[in-house]
Amino acid sequence: MLVRDGASRIHLDGEIGAGPEGWDYDLNGRVDQVGADRIKQLWPEALASKPREWVRDNLRAGLVRDAGFHMRGRGSGKPFVSLDLAFEEAEVLFQKFMPPVRQAAGQLSLYGNRFVVTASKGVVTPDQGGEVDVTGTSFIIPDTTVRDGTPGIARIAARGSVTAALSLLNREPLEVMDKASLPVDLAAGQVEATGTLSLPLRKDVQPEEILYHYSGEARAVETSKLVPGHTAAAPLLKIEGNQGEVRISGSGSLSGVPVTVSWAQKTGKDSPRGSRAEGTIELSAEAVSAFNLGLPRGSVFGKGQGRYTVDLQPGAPPELELVSDLAGVGLRIAEIGWQKSEAASGKLSLSAELGRTATVERLELEAPGLAAAGRVTTREGGGLDQAVFSSARAGDWFQGAVTFRGRGSGAPPAIDVTGGRLDLNRSPFSAASGSGGGSSSGGGGPVPISLRLQNLQVTDSIALQGFQGRFSTQGGMNGEFTARLNGQTPVAGTVVPQNNGTAARIRANDAGGVFRSAGVFQHGRGGSFDMTLVPADRPGEYDGRVSVRNIRVRNAPSMAAILNAISLVGLLDEMTGQGILFTSMDARFRLGGSHLILHQSSAVGPSMGLSLDGNFDLSSSRLNMRGVISPVYLLNAIGRVLSPRDGEGLFGFTFTLRGTADDPSVSVNPLAGLAPGFLREIFRGPPPTVPGDDRAFSADGEVLEEGEEQVQTPRGANK
Repeated sequence: MLVRDGASRIHLDGEIGAGPEGWDYDLNGRVDQVGADRIKQLWPEALASKPREWVRDNLRAGLVRDAGFHMRGRGSGKPFVSLDLAFEEAEVLFQKFMPPVRQAAGQLSLYGNRFVVTASKGVVTPDQGGEVDVTGTSFIIPDTTVRDGTPGIARIAARGSVTAALSLLNREPLEVMDKASLPVDLAAGQVEATGTLSLPLRKDVQPEEILYHYSGEARAVETSKLVPGHTAAAPLLKIEGNQGEVRISGSGSLSGVPVTVSWAQKTGKDSPRGSRAEGTIELSAEAVSAFNLGLPRGSVFGKGQGRYTVDLQPGAPPELELVSDLAGVGLRIAEIGWQKSEAASGKLSLSAELGRTATVERLELEAPGLAAAGRVTTREGGGLDQAVFSSARAGDWFQGAVTFRGRGSGAPPAIDVTGGRLDLNRSPFSAASGSGGGSSSGGGGPVPISLRLQNLQVTDSIALQGFQGRFSTQGGMNGEFTARLNGQTPVAGTVVPQNNGTAARIRANDAGGVFRSAGVFQHGRGGSFDMTLVPADRPGEYDGRVSVRNIRVRNAPSMAAILNAISLVGLLDEMTGQGILFTSMDARFRLGGSHLILHQSSAVGPSMGLSLDGNFDLSSSRLNMRGVISPVYLLNAIGRVLSPRDGEGLFGFTFTLRGTADDPSVSVNPLAGLAPGFLREIFRGPPPTVPGDDRAFSADGEVLEEGEEQVQTPRGANK
């Protein structure tokens, strides 16, 4: 039978007859083409009600072609029904939370209790990102006879832009991007994904009743919105998720720095709205430059890995945690002569807030010879603002608090040491490295340095306490400071670069106090003090000159013993009273960690003149000295032109001092008083040496070669 319904032609045929149990029938129908709305009208309500309801609610428009229908039954038994049709230019709604498939073409089939719709063509248009190709997507009702909550299964295949995919993931009930506080247009790129969705076919379905899982790949992904100021890119990312979580992972780069990433967002009904990204990032000089950390050039070299996590919470800046063993990463702080090799390991741990300006709330660094813990802030637009290390340790020579202050692009940070202890004798500054003549700023310009130390240890027995100074590395270490020598006498100083280190000039208004504080001489009072120290050829040693004016000496046991030995009762009484005045004292010496070697010294005043050389043990206060005393120096000084040393007159007495400074053993040679100055060297004897140190020095402080003798020529001998 042929029935015409508008432009449609309906062919019907079949057989109907009476059987043993009732009517037997076998009916067939074919329709060449029909509109979607018309097929809804023609479909009998009692026939395959579940598929009929799905077609009624979800096939919104389109043209049906080549529809074939078959129904057969025997008596009172349930009939078998099959339906097969093709559709085109259709609009199909696969899932109520998603946009409909438009321009759809495909097949619809009903075979007994199984209902299947497959799209051989079609696109979905999300809120953003353009069309998504859903060719290959299908919808299945496995058993149409189930009455309460018949499960419907959607098998989805999709290809489109990253933005379009994220837009679909941001629809109800997932709302993935809103929960992560990230924009839907987060990144550019292309996505290809497949997934399966299962939901009961009834009204008022709750989101938690919808089960799904999906996986896919995103290619050529690039974004500048994930990390402000930086571009993240990945050639390939893996995407997977289900009703509880969505995860994106892969390898790529952040501003050219290699990274791996795994980002996860919980999607359940009561799940937290925040998300987390974790992975690895390359630690290198390129990373320092890319992230504009403000570190001096050359401070980081080599390449290593750090493991990070970033927590993303709505309305809050991202929070970063980073740890690394620093293997493969070389570190250098030129200003203190410290370096970690690429082969050495260490520990880096930090917590940071990545807002408009990054703030490192906690930074801990441990490496061979260096440890620090503190907080770092950056400037808007990048670069270091301040790095405040409340605890820092460098080798065995420094422990305290340090602040690095950023000074803009291209300039090394300023250094403020705000407390602690520094042992100059153990520091790299004491080494005769030849670096003192140039800037130590690593090529980035001079470095301003401010020091406020509880204690600056110069040698084992000499320290500057309450040290405050301001310095610069312009041309080498230079600047000025104030302190209290061994915590007692105030001194002021200046440091300047020398070819093999840093030289210092130290001044004080109490020369006697300086000598007492240094443990060298306890019996001086008053006077001005001016001393220069220049690094010697041995690390930790200094060649020095000292000039003292108008100092008085009172109750000095060594001098008392000398005066008593030569029966100068008047001078002895003067020393025990107001003290013997020396208007001028000058000396050349070598200062080491344990000894002071006095090459040549003189002290002159109205009452006497002295010359002295030898050595002084700084730890035990033991001395080994020799010298000449010239009484009534103003009258006796007429012969100093014939004397080999300053402080000696025409006539003088040679003496030696041994023992301790407070209880010396004095030996005086009275016969030397009969010899004029130029013959006095006969009675003087060889210069004392430091135990364990076989070096001999000239009166000018030069180291003598083996076998070379110290010869003093009287100043008047060539006249």
